[in-house]
Amino acid sequence: MRVRRDPRRRLRAIAQERARLRERLAVLDHQLAHQRAVAADVEVEAAVADTPLAGRERRAAADDARRTARERDEVADRLGALAREQDELLEALSVGAAGRTDQGT
Repeated sequence: MRVRRDPRRRLRAIAQERARLRERLAVLDHQLAHQRAVAADVEVEAAVADTPLAGRERRAAADDARRTARERDEVADRLGALAREQDELLEALSVGAAGRTDQGT
């Protein structure tokens, strides 16, 4: 963990970024569900049509869903990393506070 001069400021920044990323994750979840449904529909249409154009549309729809899934995973990973960093900062603050309390008695 990086040493910070003001861990409380970083905690506030983490809270803001986590809120923003949770909103982004919700949007991506919705988009991904839609894109997977579209990809499934296009897959059926491509099988029925059996044309080169239908095949390209099928691949494009599947690629869109994969890109969105990858972005969603990246956002979820970033949220996890921020949660770990937040836990580390809170632990450091509580250890520091406990040390100051022990010294005062």
